[in-house]
Amino acid sequence: MESEDALRGSTAAVVQLLGCQIVEGGKPRDRHLTVDAVMQEFGITRPMAREVLQTLHQKGLVNLQPRVGATVQALRRWDLLDPDVIAWRLEVAPDSQMRSLTELREVIEPRAARLAALSRSAEICHDLTGRARTLLALSEEPDFAEPREGAAIRQRFRDVDAAFHRTLLAGSRNELFLRLSHPVVMALNHRIDRDWAGGRRDARTVASTRGLVGADTVQRYPLRPEPIAMWLHMGLAYAVDQGIATASEAFAEAILAEIRGGRLQDPAVLDRLRAGLDLFDVGGLPAAHRDGFRDTMTALVRARRAPVVVMGVTGSGKSTVGRCLAESLRTPFEEGDDFHPARNVESMERGEPLDDRSRSPWLAAVAGRMRAAGAEEGLVVTCSALRRIYREMLRVARPDAFFVHLVLGQDEATARVAARKAHYMPASLVASQFADLEPLEEDEAGMAIDATLPVERIVAEIQTGLARGARPHTPHASPTG
Repeated sequence: MESEDALRGSTAAVVQLLGCQIVEGGKPRDRHLTVDAVMQEFGITRPMAREVLQTLHQKGLVNLQPRVGATVQALRRWDLLDPDVIAWRLEVAPDSQMRSLTELREVIEPRAARLAALSRSAEICHDLTGRARTLLALSEEPDFAEPREGAAIRQRFRDVDAAFHRTLLAGSRNELFLRLSHPVVMALNHRIDRDWAGGRRDARTVASTRGLVGADTVQRYPLRPEPIAMWLHMGLAYAVDQGIATASEAFAEAILAEIRGGRLQDPAVLDRLRAGLDLFDVGGLPAAHRDGFRDTMTALVRARRAPVVVMGVTGSGKSTVGRCLAESLRTPFEEGDDFHPARNVESMERGEPLDDRSRSPWLAAVAGRMRAAGAEEGLVVTCSALRRIYREMLRVARPDAFFVHLVLGQDEATARVAARKAHYMPASLVASQFADLEPLEEDEAGMAIDATLPVERIVAEIQTGLARGARPHTPHASPTG
C-alpha cells in the first residue's frame, strides 16, 4: 500500500495534469467529469479521484454537484490568483497571462511604492536600497548572459528581484497588497526562468515573433538586464528611503513601463518621472552610483525629443522596424520613400541607380520633415542615408538626430528585395546600394543593429540605445550592460 506522502504526490500530479488540460481547453467548458472517468483516464483510486476533483473545485476550475459530478467551468469562475492556476496559464497561454499579471502589477506596485515612501520604515528602506545595489551589481556580472556559467548568477538575481518587490509591497503596510505578492513574484520569475532571451540566441528560432510590437507588449527577458531597469530600481529604493511619495510612484510606474514594448517612452510616464526627479536628491545615493544614475535618467527623459532615422540598404526592414518603433514610442512615422520626386521613382523602376544630384531634393524633403517635428512630438523616419554626406544634410535640419543602421548582408538583401512585390526598387540595384554604403562612424550619434533579429528585439534594442544615448556602431544582438 502506498505511503501517505506518495499518495499526496500522486494526487498532486493528477491535479496538475487535469488542471492543465482544463486550462488549455482539452476539457471543454460544461463538460461533465465523473469520478469513474477520472479513475479510468489517470489510473488512480476512487479516493484519489475524488480528492483531485475536490481540489480543482476549490480552484474554481470545476463545480462539484451531488449526483452530477464535476462540471468544467468558464475562465471567469476560476480562482485566477491561485498559484497553480497562474502556473498552468503561464504554461499554456504565457502571453495573455503575463499581460494580465503585468496589468495587476501596474495597478498595485506604484501605489504600494507611494505608501512605502509615506511609511518610510527603516527596515524596509534598508532592505530595498541594499537589494537595489545587489541587483545592479549582479546585472553587470560578465557571465550573466552565459547559459551555463551564468545560471547561478541569474538564479541569485531572480531571488533578489523577487525579494525587492515583496519588500516594496510589504512596505505599503497594506495586507491586501502583500497578499498579492505571490502572483507578482510568479510574473517576475517567469520572465527570467522561462522567457529569458538567452534561451533563444538563434534568431531563426523566434522568427514567428516578427510581428507588430505595440506599446502593450510584455517583452521577453533580455540576455542581460537592461541598465535602465536597474537604475530605475535604484531610484525607487532611494526615493522610498527619502520619503518622496511622488518620485517613488513614478519610478515604480517606469519600471513596469520598461518591460512593455516602448511604454517607457510614453509622454505621460516621462512627465511623471521628470516631476519625481525634480524632487529626488541624487546626493542621497551612494557616491559610486550618482554619476551613472544621473546620466541614465537625463538620457531617458530627453530621449523622445530626438528624431530617429532608421537607415540601411533596401531590404533591411526599415519600414517594418520604423513603424513598430514609432508605435512603441508613440511618435509620428514617415516613410522616407514617399519623399522621392516622381523622376527618382521612375529611374529606380528602370533599374537606374540614383546619384548624388538626384538624391539631393529627396534628402532636402526628408530634412524638411525632420525640421518640422516638434521637440516634444518626436519623429521616426526611414531613409537609406547610405553615405555620411547624406546624413550630414539631415543633421543640418536636426543636429540631435539619432541614426539606427539596420545591418544586412548583400546576399540576404538581394533575396529579400527579389521576394518583394509591389515595390519599385528592383533587386538589380542592391549592389549599387552596398557600393555607396558608408557605415556610421564613432562620432555619429546612433547605433547599428543586426537586421535579421526579430523585430520586437530590434525595437527593444533601439529603445535601450535611445535611453542610454549610446553610440555602439558594431552590430549586436543584445545589450552588453
